[in-house]
Amino acid sequence: MDQLSLVKKLSFGVGHVLNDLTASMWFSYLLIYLHRVVNFSNSLSGYVMLLGRVADAVSTVFVGFESDRTKSGFCNYGNRKSWHLFGVISVLLSFPFMFNLCIGCENSVEWARFIYYAPFVVIFQFGWAATQISHLALIPQLSHCENERVSLNAIRYAFTVTSNLFTYGITYLFFKINDSTDDSELSRKDAPKFMYLSIIVCTVGLIFQLIFHAGTDEKNSLSEEEIREKSSLFSNRAKLNWSGYLKSYRFYLVALLYMSTRLIVNMTQVYFPMYLTDSLELDKSSIALIPFISFLSGFLATFPQRRLKQNFGEYISYLIGSAIILMTCILFWKNSLIVDRKTTAIFSSIFLGFGNTIILCTSLTLTTDLIGSNTSSGAFVFGAMSFTDKLSNGLTVAVLQQFSPCEHPTSTCDCGNYYHSIMSFLPAICTFLSFISLSLLYANRKNHNEDNALLVNEESEENSSDQINYGTITNA
Repeated sequence: MDQLSLVKKLSFGVGHVLNDLTASMWFSYLLIYLHRVVNFSNSLSGYVMLLGRVADAVSTVFVGFESDRTKSGFCNYGNRKSWHLFGVISVLLSFPFMFNLCIGCENSVEWARFIYYAPFVVIFQFGWAATQISHLALIPQLSHCENERVSLNAIRYAFTVTSNLFTYGITYLFFKINDSTDDSELSRKDAPKFMYLSIIVCTVGLIFQLIFHAGTDEKNSLSEEEIREKSSLFSNRAKLNWSGYLKSYRFYLVALLYMSTRLIVNMTQVYFPMYLTDSLELDKSSIALIPFISFLSGFLATFPQRRLKQNFGEYISYLIGSAIILMTCILFWKNSLIVDRKTTAIFSSIFLGFGNTIILCTSLTLTTDLIGSNTSSGAFVFGAMSFTDKLSNGLTVAVLQQFSPCEHPTSTCDCGNYYHSIMSFLPAICTFLSFISLSLLYANRKNHNEDNALLVNEESEENSSDQINYGTITNA
């Protein structure tokens, strides 16, 4: 399975569509939905997202570890696909309730409604993590070829962008059609629109998950031994298990890079709607239209991604994406730089889409390179990366919401400057962190094999005394 057919690539690529559709609503609309529709305070809205991110982070590590330990999955269905299927079911059973008013308690006190939403949030995040980690862990198993792995990441992200475009397009239609001109702000009466949106994205997502499970054959994926025999790229690398990765300096640098990248992508997605409505004072349809433009530009950026990597390599590619993100921050800060606020927002969304696509695809490629031929530890590595991402995202949102100047949706204070500062400075700070980790990764690249060799000697002594076959580290 050196070269995958286009059908196989596309079948794999749609395996994350349900997660992408639901994540688009979660990141873009959960805070504004809880604050403006459910009438939660800003801080409580942040705690709901923090609960979800903590549950997701813990589930990610659990799923990553257990997925690697699972041998054949449910009824020999495959360990990755079994966890993926379990995650899909969990998402479908919980997500629609999150964007629906509390059944029988929509006018209850805040803490009672928080308790109502909490179980659905936890179940959804567990299912989301199971689907994400199992899907990512399939990439190094499906092909040993580095260019094929880049292609799989690019196709996967292309469907991510397409899913976001679909979500924003449907949302725009819901809020633009049959809305009166004097009803430009979100309120409780918009609740049915969010409910129907959640049902639509779950239905569409389910269709694509069926395509993934029908078209992706995990049983024919490559084993670690086959990858090591066929790939010159990974033939000289040590075979690492989860404990070996925890002793690797490069493992933590990639985790920092991935966390910084996800903070940029997710935080701009979370706070873009508030920036548009509160800072720029645009109508509520803009929370769908302008993010739609951003993800459309991101979709276009996936096409040259493989050539960009071939011509410049991962490190220069990431720097190019970082430079575009910094340009976007300038446009967020100078929000009337191009003609007017709306025009500037459109241009900034275009730059944001290009930059996010480049840095996210590159960070995923660096993560798959870190895994190399150690496919039995692939889920653990992706789980650890996602753990840092999700926990940092949840804590960041909780802190920012706690210090928000508008504590209640009916308050009259102006939050425009607050969200203006978040969109202008937070991505820039995260870009600086990613630059530090990228520089250290580049400086460490020549010592990577030597570090692995040291781990081989240490782990070999431990495993020879314990006589444990699972996860041993040997020289290839």
